[in-house]
Amino acid sequence: MKKLFLFLFALVTFLNYGQSNPTLDFKIRFSPQTIYNQTMANSASYELTYEGSEEFLNTLKSSGVKNPTITNSTVDIESVFKTGKTNAEGNFPVIIEYLKSLDNKGNTIIPNGTLIYGKGSTSSLPKMDSIVAKGLDEASKNMIFEIVKNSFSQLALPEKKIKIGEAFSQESPLTIPIGALNIDMSITTIYKLISIVDKNAYFDINQVYTANISSENLNNIIVSGTGTGKMTYDIPNYFASENVVDMKLMFDLKQDEFNIKLNSATSIKQTARISKIK
Repeated sequence: MKKLFLFLFALVTFLNYGQSNPTLDFKIRFSPQTIYNQTMANSASYELTYEGSEEFLNTLKSSGVKNPTITNSTVDIESVFKTGKTNAEGNFPVIIEYLKSLDNKGNTIIPNGTLIYGKGSTSSLPKMDSIVAKGLDEASKNMIFEIVKNSFSQLALPEKKIKIGEAFSQESPLTIPIGALNIDMSITTIYKLISIVDKNAYFDINQVYTANISSENLNNIIVSGTGTGKMTYDIPNYFASENVVDMKLMFDLKQDEFNIKLNSATSIKQTARISKIK
């Protein structure tokens, strides 16, 4: 009888544990005295198709314009993000060093060894304040610095206490230039917690792209887009160790004498290998 009681007790305990749904304290943070070795691989393909009269299409052909025009591009970036010790005010120094950044033609985008400095804290994302890049003029340095500084807004995900099966969303703006036009869009990204295994939480990502068309000059444009992906969240380090998103966008621009259709497919994979400074 005693053995039976112990077996039943263990069984009930196991079932209760198996049915439990722990709460994940989700937030993105950088920690002091930590190294983040990061990679980013971006591949994109664009197909631009012209539709119109035979005369219009022949004019394009005689001008050397391919129809459809297909363009492919890739960008691969490796960087290391280092944080220092916390000072009396609760801040710590931050240094980003770019180790490699190449496009599909082998051109360097950001010079190797470029350094960007800033400071962070355990309660907010870092703020960058200066850049050192050899061989670049001031305009190029400022452009790179602004791009890197603004990229931290992509990490500013909502802080949530979330359980498996629950989701949260984030709205973010996107501007896409098409010729002389700028298409303002909004991206709704939904993160759904799928599972928690050991020290990692796994999310499914779904995106919807919506065009904000208010100008009369843009009423003849149809825009649509979706995205899907996955995110692995490193629970002890409060950081995404892997983030993969595949996006598809479609633009249909109608003019009096011709139409332009643009289909794009973009794949972005970001990884972070995190280690503590001893």
